[in-house]
Amino acid sequence: MKNLFKEHDLVKIVSILLLVIVIMTWFIPFGEFGSSAVFTEGDVTPIGIAHIIYGFIYSLQNYAIQFGFVLLIGMFYGVATRTEGYKALVSRIAKACDKIEIVVALVVSFIVTLLASFLNTTYVLLFFMPFLVSVFRKIGFDKLSSFALTFGSILVGVLGATYGTEGFVGLVEYINMYGGEYTIATEIVVRAGILLLAYILFSFFNVLYIKKNFKANDKKEDAKVLDDKFGVQEPKKKNTKIWFTVILGVILFVVALLAFITWNATPNGTEIFGIEAFDTFHNSFMKLSIGEDFPIFQYILGGGGLANFNAPLVPALGNWYLFTYAIVIIAVMILMAIASKMSVREFISNIGDGFKKVIRPAMYLVLAYMAFIFLYWVPVIPTILNEIGKMASGFNPFVATLQAFVGAFFNSDFAYLSFSLAPYLASFSGAEGNLILVIFTTIYGLVQFITPISMFLLFGLSYMNIPYKKWLKYVWKFLLCMFVCLLVIFTLLAYL
Repeated sequence: MKNLFKEHDLVKIVSILLLVIVIMTWFIPFGEFGSSAVFTEGDVTPIGIAHIIYGFIYSLQNYAIQFGFVLLIGMFYGVATRTEGYKALVSRIAKACDKIEIVVALVVSFIVTLLASFLNTTYVLLFFMPFLVSVFRKIGFDKLSSFALTFGSILVGVLGATYGTEGFVGLVEYINMYGGEYTIATEIVVRAGILLLAYILFSFFNVLYIKKNFKANDKKEDAKVLDDKFGVQEPKKKNTKIWFTVILGVILFVVALLAFITWNATPNGTEIFGIEAFDTFHNSFMKLSIGEDFPIFQYILGGGGLANFNAPLVPALGNWYLFTYAIVIIAVMILMAIASKMSVREFISNIGDGFKKVIRPAMYLVLAYMAFIFLYWVPVIPTILNEIGKMASGFNPFVATLQAFVGAFFNSDFAYLSFSLAPYLASFSGAEGNLILVIFTTIYGLVQFITPISMFLLFGLSYMNIPYKKWLKYVWKFLLCMFVCLLVIFTLLAYL
């Protein structure tokens, strides 16, 4: 057990945070904000042993789609990395980056950051991370810089949310439920500026580290592949064709863009870009019928309602679900296996190998979601934030920043945090309300770089076997500079 904690510090850190939350429920009464930001304090309701055990089961049940998606990522790469086309693709991209490594790193980091800021389901980016990590490791980057350029760039995009991320859209919609009049474009210039600033600062520290640690003579070390879960060796033939693998990769990427950028409006009716073409096409396609009353494609794809189930499982592009995209991943995985002439036995074996490589990161996500579940069952965070709010009479950007920091540190689900605080946040209007929107969005993103229950951080560190303390040592300078910059921005917006 001692060696377990020494080698896998994430277990200890996440467990400690869960224990802290449980202890808080023994001493802090739960509370909630109602209409007009009126706070109602409840009783102290301790979480017991049975709650903890059931919380694990409930986490698996409630987040089965996210859990299954992560497992599917492992299965896909378990198959892909056994194909010569994929091996050749990774190898040739790495060789093409020779002598332009830093430029490539900055470009990839920028693209990932931008996508994280725009996509409505940031989770889908996890699918592309093993490929990017393998490329960076093949080029010669070490684990920390590879992690920063991939998973870290996702976090930068979450910090500078513009038109995407689940949390920001939820924040706007929940506040509007209580009288707010915000849109996705509220303070878009400020948020876009923060996104650019965060990317520049993050890239600056990344480049400093890369220049210090990157060694050209390390590029061919076998260790660069061996410590990468889905690292690949050179293909057996130097002239291996990669065109089919490239086509499948482009399909996966393009479909992700089309499926998870909200072209028109959210399911709740919040307009994003107002482009109706995909909705129009989807409605027309689903209505194509054989005869008068048999919409064939709607029935085949599962877009219609059943006797006791009416959820639209196949929505228009722009509002897809993770499991909808998972169908595309499975189809591509099968095509790759067929093209490489993989036997059924090999296919199943490779799926199993990939599954085993991601089961530990997936289980960490379950533990992280337990924190959300405990705080959902016993909402003590609103009570804490209400007490913090008493530090100032009226709006104060520094008090709001502290509230956002505490709320984000203990809650990985920004949409739920927004929901629980919506009546309180809606009590601020005008310039103050706009600033509250910016503060909670950006501070939430900043905290995700350090909180042990940050989904992307937790999955990435576990996947790449990077100690939590080592990551903090790598990123603390960026976090400090970014935090100071945000405080300056908040101060200027509040008092000038």
